[in-house]
Amino acid sequence: MDMDILHFVVAFLTSALLHSEADCIKLDGYKFPVYTTKSCPENDVEWNRKSSAFNCSKESSYACFPNNEITELIEFCYPLRHIIIPEGVCLFLSKNRSELHIHDCREFRYGCPEKQYLSSFIYQYPSCVSLGDRCFVAEPFCNSTKKNAEKDVNLNGEQTVWNLITAICLPLIVVVLVIVYILYIGKTRTSVQRDIECRIMLPLLEKVENVEALQRLLDNGAEVNLCDKEGRSLLHKACQKGHDRSVRLLLNSGAEVNLCDKTGASPLYIACYEGHDSTVKLLLDNGAEVNLCDKTGASPLYKACYEGHDSTVKLLLNNGADVNLCDQAGVSPLYIAFYEGHASTMQLLLNNGADVNLCDKTGVSPLYKACQYGHDSTVQLLLNNGADVNLCDRTGASPLFVACQFEHESTVQLLLNNAADVNLCKETGDSPLYVACQFEQESTVQLLLNNGANVNLCNKTGVSPLHTACYNGHNRIVSLLLKNRADVKLNDETGESPLHRACQYGHDSTVQLLLNNGADVNLCDRTVGSPLYVACQFGHERTVQLLLNNGANVNLCNKTGASPLFIACEKGHDRTVQLLLNNGAEVNLCDQIRASPLF
Repeated sequence: MDMDILHFVVAFLTSALLHSEADCIKLDGYKFPVYTTKSCPENDVEWNRKSSAFNCSKESSYACFPNNEITELIEFCYPLRHIIIPEGVCLFLSKNRSELHIHDCREFRYGCPEKQYLSSFIYQYPSCVSLGDRCFVAEPFCNSTKKNAEKDVNLNGEQTVWNLITAICLPLIVVVLVIVYILYIGKTRTSVQRDIECRIMLPLLEKVENVEALQRLLDNGAEVNLCDKEGRSLLHKACQKGHDRSVRLLLNSGAEVNLCDKTGASPLYIACYEGHDSTVKLLLDNGAEVNLCDKTGASPLYKACYEGHDSTVKLLLNNGADVNLCDQAGVSPLYIAFYEGHASTMQLLLNNGADVNLCDKTGVSPLYKACQYGHDSTVQLLLNNGADVNLCDRTGASPLFVACQFEHESTVQLLLNNAADVNLCKETGDSPLYVACQFEQESTVQLLLNNGANVNLCNKTGVSPLHTACYNGHNRIVSLLLKNRADVKLNDETGESPLHRACQYGHDSTVQLLLNNGADVNLCDRTVGSPLYVACQFGHERTVQLLLNNGANVNLCNKTGASPLFIACEKGHDRTVQLLLNNGAEVNLCDQIRASPLF
């Protein structure tokens, strides 16, 4: 009986009867314990349960992301209290350094996060944890079977379906087996011989030093280009092992030097990935195509750079490898060499004409990526080789912006020393100073201001650096901005002032700081009203008292005629109501529809 068919039948019947998930497996090679998992938590309850089970230290947090190859989900305690993920990206854990790396998801067909979020809310973005075969399911080129994207919700229903499938398919299987048997009996001698060759030769090359036995098989007519189920030939396997005698024998016996497997990998590609230089040279001398790429567009040079095999890289470049040949995502050999931390490989590529400003399909350059991770030595290397310090990605984010965003102060200084535009904004209008204020980076804020950052540069919605600092209650940064002439009365497009933002979140010390620096206590925005109204709306009693002590008009109404007392009553903030009444609030003051606080 044909073994492939038998394997299929066994697999089918087994899957019909057994449905159990494998236990999680601890993985080696990381700096901290990492475990495989079938799926990440899908809601806050599951997240809290998993987080409690892992019992991470105070200086770390539970995390669940894909692995480096995007082939499976893993969970672990990562050495950060909070993992902040910018908009437009997903994360994965690099095994090489045990660091979280960014995967740009702006090309996803759906589900790419449109705002910054914490890793503890990853379940709100399932596209970042739904995997295909070495890709995210939402990626345009990912046509593989979807993994980890769904869970069965009704086990009884599932069992019923399987029972039905089994009942229908078993008779069909019997028919298929009969047909296979008939075909098997009718096989020609050639087919039988091919099967024998496959079963004898492929295991033989696992111990390929037995070249004499291989020679005897070839002399007796064995097919030299016979491939296994993955499309890998005898030459592929010999190149993977780096057994040059076998490679030479196969080539002399007519092996196709450029025969690719099902992933598009050639024998040269395999040899470069493994770093077998003598095998690479042997293949090149026998007509191997140096720029033959796999199905993802990765070339032999790309794979050698990925692994940091410098001598292999040099050999390929000396034999005509295209130093700037990118994969389907637009990632160049230089880009991937940086990404994997191979500085010497980068220098070798740059010495051989690598385009230092070649961007991927999202507009991200090698310099941008190096700044994102704060790798100063790489940043300096790229700048020394002509990297454009102000080259932005598709969102308009510059290398300086991303260095500020990820809190790499030394990288910021390095960029500023190399003429980075301190006021170059994203398409949203957010400046490097804005993002530094947003993430409470006091020393970076000072550094930017010392280098000419515009303290009042607003984004497209009119929000200034002072606005965002007040929103988060970052008093030291607020004070720093005010000392550098931040406009305390600068309103956003809704008319909201920095004082409004501080009052909304009850940041009393920030409110006092703003008032001491000339903030208008009775300045109304276009919708809500005065700062006092906002503080009353959210029941911040101490903020209300502070505003009243600084001359806030207790009866100042918004555009609908609603007073601070009205909104405090509506929200049920009893102590705030009493405070307003004690300070002269008019109890019968009505809004435009003649509704009073009592109403």
